[in-house]
Amino acid sequence: MITVTIHHDENRHVSAFEFSGHAGYDQTGKDLVCAGASTVAFGTVNAIYALLQIEPKIEQAAEDGGYLRVELPTDIDTEVDAKLQLIVQVMTAQVYSMVQSYGQYIQINYNLVGGGTK
Repeated sequence: MITVTIHHDENRHVSAFEFSGHAGYDQTGKDLVCAGASTVAFGTVNAIYALLQIEPKIEQAAEDGGYLRVELPTDIDTEVDAKLQLIVQVMTAQVYSMVQSYGQYIQINYNLVGGGTK
């Protein structure tokens, strides 16, 4: 299963997000859930860079994939940060769409920074 974790503060301000695991919907190369999740994840990173000229801190698994963590910058202008948060909200909405159709293969969790999972 793919697990998407959104790390946020008490005001729902997102500081990081992670995609981890493998969907197991179909074999490698034919797994639509995996392809969709990868597209959403990397499309979000590309949008952040292309639209805001921000290069977030990225950690990813090198061997078999299945892991991407993106840390968002905190030392940016308020207006740019609002746009960054909007991009992440769009990503979250896309993941929710996938969960509605393929919930047995992908889930979304929220992690309150400084607190527990929500």
